[in-house]
Order: sequence, then structure tokens, then C-alpha cells
Amino acid sequence: MGKIYNEAGWVNWEWIMTDPSIIKMAVGARAVGKTYGCFKWLFEHKKKFIYLRRLKTQLDLCATEAGNPFNKVAADMGFKTKAIKREGMVYFRYDTEEGEDFALGLALSTLATVRGVDFSGYDYIIFDEAVAMVNERPIKNEFNTLLNMYETINRNRGAAGLDERPPIILVMLGNANKLSNPYYTGWKFTKTALKMIRGGQMVYRTQDGSRLMLILLNSPISEQKADTALYKNAGADFISMALDNAFRVDATNVRPEPLREYRHIVSVGEIGIYKHKSARKYYVCSVQQKSPYYEAYGIQLKMFVQDYFMLRINYMAVKNIFFEDFENELLFREYFDLN
Repeated sequence: MGKIYNEAGWVNWEWIMTDPSIIKMAVGARAVGKTYGCFKWLFEHKKKFIYLRRLKTQLDLCATEAGNPFNKVAADMGFKTKAIKREGMVYFRYDTEEGEDFALGLALSTLATVRGVDFSGYDYIIFDEAVAMVNERPIKNEFNTLLNMYETINRNRGAAGLDERPPIILVMLGNANKLSNPYYTGWKFTKTALKMIRGGQMVYRTQDGSRLMLILLNSPISEQKADTALYKNAGADFISMALDNAFRVDATNVRPEPLREYRHIVSVGEIGIYKHKSARKYYVCSVQQKSPYYEAYGIQLKMFVQDYFMLRINYMAVKNIFFEDFENELLFREYFDLN
């Protein structure tokens, strides 16, 4: 199956975890071994880790007996775990007489309220469900919040002359819910992700090798699941997200135009939007301007959609918006929630 999937068809966490990258983000279909396989690797190698969720409500559910995310893998490996909620955190322990901790649960949305915690005993951060569901509550400045959290926990690890311990490994796991998520946007990765999906490419590394981005396509497990009763009775959108990815949309208005004939009206995320100087038409391309500019997530994206809603109407009804390439059209659709 190659390095991404092991011989059984599941995600190959031995390869991922031994890759020298510091940040590893794996996004793809449901139930192909992303979370389960990651947990299993950590338990097998006896690694202590921080278990991170986006929202406090999600973390609180993990503190319940039924919501404990380690139940399945622990049962399969022949042990039990328990969760203890305390001061906005969740301590995950082996359910033994000694009760040794193996993970500390935190919520990204409330991390600023956590004080006086010693993170020095942890070598991994596992950010589960890092890509929010379509209607899930956004976190203000989510991308920078995650970077600040990493800085708080990692401190000076990996900095020559300051702390010789290796840096903490950040592993981000997500389903293919929204292309315009804060992390793809923050790392300017959205267009690269689209090109990877179109070309069937699953692995991307930054030039310095510090970040590994995985898009889990063509999963052998997904192929087997497609024949089950649920997917025989599910809609196309759900099947696309759950079994493959949610990002494939056919282009309709791709037509490169001379930019000198247009004037800039707004930039958002990774696209610039221009209005023709004499004709009633618009052009979307990769060339951006600093003002006005909106981030492509959270409250800024909502403000953009509100302030420039007429562009949505022009695209849907008037059909006078043209695009430099396929990726820019898909981004435009994502920002206006048209995919």
C-alpha cells in the first residue's frame, strides 16, 4: 500500500511518527485509522501526550465514561482508562491501582485560563478533530491561538544553547469538513491542497522539513466501507466528506483576464477580487492587495460575506465573475459557502 497506508490498509503511523517533521497534519476520510492508529502508536511506544480539542464542550464530553476517546483502543489493547476533570483540564489515567497519567486534556478555546501547569513531561500534542465541522463555533484568531499554545508548552525545547531536548511534536487530525479552515489559511496551504487533491498527491513537506501535510486520498478502508448500508443510503455530500474528501467541485468560470483592465476592490484569504474599469464584470486571481483584506475564517470571513454579498449574487445569478484558474474559483466558492 506504500508508506501512507500499511499492509492492512490503515494509516501508517509508524512512518508518520518517525518522519523528522515537527508539525504533522493528517486530513481525510473518516474511520481510516487517523485517530485510532495515532493513539495505538503512542500507547505502544509509552509516550505521554497532551490531548487537545478545539472547544471546552468537546473536552468536557471526553471526560465522561461514554465519551472517553481512548475506550476503543484501550479495550483492544487489553487495558482500561479513566478520565478525571479538574480545573478546566482532563487527566487521562490508566485504570489501575497506581493510576498513572498518560495524557492531559486541554481545550484550545480556554487555554488562556490554564495557569501554573508543568508541561515538561509531555513530548507530543495530539490535536483531535482540528478541522471544525461546517456549523461549529469558530475560535477568534484560531491559527495564532494554536501557535501561541505550542510556544507556551514547548518553551525553548529544540533551541540550541537553551534547551537541548527535542521540540514537542504537534500532530493534527481532521476530517475533510471545510477547505477554508484556519490552518490551511494560516499556512497559505489551501491552493496547494487543491492541487494535491486534483493530482492525487497525498504528501507535502515544507522546504525546511519542519511541517508534514497529509491528505489521505484513495484509502483502501474507504473503498471497503463504501459497500456498507450507511453509504448506500447517504447523500453525495456526506459520502464525499466521509469516504474521500469534501473538496472536489467542477470549475465553471475559468477565463484568464488582463489584470491591468481591472481595479482591486477586496482581498480575502488567498484571493484578490477585482472589478473591470469599464465593463460590468469581476475577476478573481492570486494577486492580492493589503487593503481592504479579510482573513478567510471566523468573524472576518463573516464580515467579508456580509460586506460583499453582492459578489455572491453576481456569481450565482448574473454569472459575470471570472477566475484566473480552478483553485481560485473553488476558494471563492468556499468563502461564500457555495461548495
